[in-house]
Amino acid sequence: MSEQLLRSAWVEIDKGRLEENIRAVKERVSPSRIIGVVKANAYGHGAVTVAKAYLENGVDMLAAATLEEVRELREAGISCTIIMMGLVPEELVPAAAELSVVPLISTVECAKAFSEWAVKNGRTAELMVTVDTGMGRIGFLPTEEGIRQVKAVSRLPGIRLFGLMTHFSSADMEDLAYTYLQKERFDWFFKRLQEEGIRIPMRTAANSPSIFRLPEVFYEAVRPGTIVWGCYPACVKDHETVKVRPVLSVKCRVIYVKRVPARSPISYGRKFVTERESVIATLPLGYADGYTRTLLGKARVLIHGTYAPVLGTICMDQVMVDVTDIPDVKTGDEAVLLGRQQGKEIPVEELEQASGLCSGELFYGFTCRLPIVVTEAAQ
Repeated sequence: MSEQLLRSAWVEIDKGRLEENIRAVKERVSPSRIIGVVKANAYGHGAVTVAKAYLENGVDMLAAATLEEVRELREAGISCTIIMMGLVPEELVPAAAELSVVPLISTVECAKAFSEWAVKNGRTAELMVTVDTGMGRIGFLPTEEGIRQVKAVSRLPGIRLFGLMTHFSSADMEDLAYTYLQKERFDWFFKRLQEEGIRIPMRTAANSPSIFRLPEVFYEAVRPGTIVWGCYPACVKDHETVKVRPVLSVKCRVIYVKRVPARSPISYGRKFVTERESVIATLPLGYADGYTRTLLGKARVLIHGTYAPVLGTICMDQVMVDVTDIPDVKTGDEAVLLGRQQGKEIPVEELEQASGLCSGELFYGFTCRLPIVVTEAAQ
């Protein structure tokens, strides 16, 4: 742990593993390009750190969800193409244009706002057209009316169509029939645009499950998410297709150890009561650090390479664990809540199953308050 940290709990990012995972995805999807998705602080892994890892490994396009995220990247000196994964309100079009983002476009009206800015400033605005093939979120519908709308966008002055995007809702499900239906709608939309004389140089649809399972939807660019963090979607049984390893760990130091008698209640609500004389270790993080209360009765940590169960209700800033069967636990010992220690592991899949949360929600929660420590070499 860095001596500069003001907390004895932290998130550790293995940059070496991150770069290995990026290269593994590149090898899988080549010659398609990668759009490095760094929204939500790169799913909690550190947006600037991850963005630089992408750029250092030959990825030249990034994607963010908000203008605040884009501004953080620009202020860090990142000048590559950044695609907005969320819609830009019309009143924020000038700010978006000044940040040189490629916005998603779902309405003619928003495209007109970018066109007016471009004409006024003697610039060209590049736009990413999004089509809703079945996610039900944002995008032009794959209908003839949708084609007419995109055609109107393409005729606006000061506009260049950068790409065409859709998002799969069910590529992580065992049955891929709906995903193939979305692909069919996407392909139809692209073909009709071509028939109308509209040229769009790049298509992107593939998310992490698609990268493992559906090479036919790689098109010109893919958008990996959880695969880069070293997570295998539950639907993926063959881990040899793309070999990745976990990047993020959650660690802390034991801050207090005490021996309590049998029948001692632990934490709020007395939901756990010791059945024997026990040794209890207190750890300095809690649900405000992403260690969610939904883990009640189902979580464990690693101390001295041995699993220790979490006891009782998880507090906002602290959690208690049973170390009765682990000899010589003392203040300052390292505890691992997510990751590896002495050959044992608590994988994110375990926390997903125990908490009911997805990996992205867990990762982001951990880094809302915990400091991030980046290690350079793959471990």
